[in-house]
Amino acid sequence: MLAKPNIAIAQSDFRNGDLSYNISKMNKLARECREQTPDASLLIFPELSVSGYFLSPGLKELAEFQKGSSFAKMSEIAQHHKMWILYGYPEKDREGKVYNSIQLINPRGESVANYRKIHLTPGEKELFTPGSEPVMVETELGNIGLLICWDLAFPELARTLALKGADLLLAPSAWESPYEAPFYQFAASRAIDNTVYVAACNHTGISKDLSFFGKSAIFAPDGTNLAICKEKKEHIITAALDYSWRNHIKETFFTMLSDRRPDVYRQGEEKNEY
Repeated sequence: MLAKPNIAIAQSDFRNGDLSYNISKMNKLARECREQTPDASLLIFPELSVSGYFLSPGLKELAEFQKGSSFAKMSEIAQHHKMWILYGYPEKDREGKVYNSIQLINPRGESVANYRKIHLTPGEKELFTPGSEPVMVETELGNIGLLICWDLAFPELARTLALKGADLLLAPSAWESPYEAPFYQFAASRAIDNTVYVAACNHTGISKDLSFFGKSAIFAPDGTNLAICKEKKEHIITAALDYSWRNHIKETFFTMLSDRRPDVYRQGEEKNEY
């Protein structure tokens, strides 16, 4: 595992329903990231970046299989720029169900992980089937746990991923105004709750009645902010992750994971391992 991998977030706006434009923009951002930060290992794009984030029936028509045409193009981008890439897209399965998904691709263009959003917003419930499987994958960048947007509001999921061994939580998002404070606070809390790095990548721009505020950020395992997009515009931020330091603070003040008392947390017959 790399001792200090450098990760990047690409905050931007995307056109609803224009897959060609959106993928071209992600390629441009990957190129800019490589030029600005040559040692960046991972680039994170927002939720549903392939399709744009809009909650209407037309979104379901854009859904594709995990290894569909968008994956093929994103795979080429990862290989060309020699970096890990995480992006969001509407996924369909063989039964015709549609999911709000993200996919992680390695620099060889291989799909390493695919996650289906577990916690859907009210509007999303009309379009998507909720996922049911937490996803954590071991990589050279550390053990990566995957979340999407509203998942950040649920400590149980982040804790589950941390207990599976996650070092880093990635959360592509589409978080709208006026909820800037909860977005920031949820992400920072999930970092300090579990002594893990958290990278939350948000949209900018307007989609129908939604106005995305950006403020993408990367948080350290002690909850401090390492990098943030302060302005509501397209921007790339980066941060180096120091796993040696993380291990140190886990053994000193931030000992929550090792000091947990799940035997006390159980209530009645419910066996809550969180």
